[in-house]
Amino acid sequence: MSKENKKTLEVYQKLANVYLSNNLKHDELDPVKAEKKLQKLHEFIKLSFSSLPKHAKIFEIGSGDGLNAKFIENLGFKVTASDTAYSFIKTTKNHGLNTINFNALEDEFLEKYYAVFCWRVFVHFTKEDALKVIQKVYDALEDDGIFVFNAINREFKDVDSEWIDFDGEYHLGAERYYNYFSKEELDNIISLTNFKIAEFHKEGGNTYNKWLVYVLKNQPFWVQFIY
Repeated sequence: MSKENKKTLEVYQKLANVYLSNNLKHDELDPVKAEKKLQKLHEFIKLSFSSLPKHAKIFEIGSGDGLNAKFIENLGFKVTASDTAYSFIKTTKNHGLNTINFNALEDEFLEKYYAVFCWRVFVHFTKEDALKVIQKVYDALEDDGIFVFNAINREFKDVDSEWIDFDGEYHLGAERYYNYFSKEELDNIISLTNFKIAEFHKEGGNTYNKWLVYVLKNQPFWVQFIY
């Protein structure tokens, strides 16, 4: 684990309750906008997992408030939620979700999954962290398994990375590490694994390019050999 990620996780361990409260305050500023964003995310999740068999096992890295994991479970999938901060884990368990304490950089997946979902977590990964997690997810997926994740677009920022806290409803009280990726950088990292990019798009922000969104597919070995 990088020192950047380790320090950031320590911040969340102490201030997860503040983060959860601030998320609610942010949505209350513009409930209509928040609902539209949520609906768009739900449609994307449904589409991304539409090819999976009924009751397929799905793992979420960094479940936070547990709402995405609960939505995925309500689609009929068998979900394992995860996080490292106690308050996040407690909140997710309160939704009735199977939840474990799991650090994607330090812990090993103990079984195979049909899909892994990782939303707004790569923002705290160095490039080396990102490669390690992507490779670990690849190894944890069934053949034709799916990995869905996003990262902040470097084109949206003036620096490659930074330690930052925010004003207003995003204020946490401590700086966290944020890393920004260009599409070329992430494509190169993904190319070091055997994943195939099944779908990609940009979204968010005033110019709809704040987030780089990926859907990767784990190709069976015999398919890789053919191509």
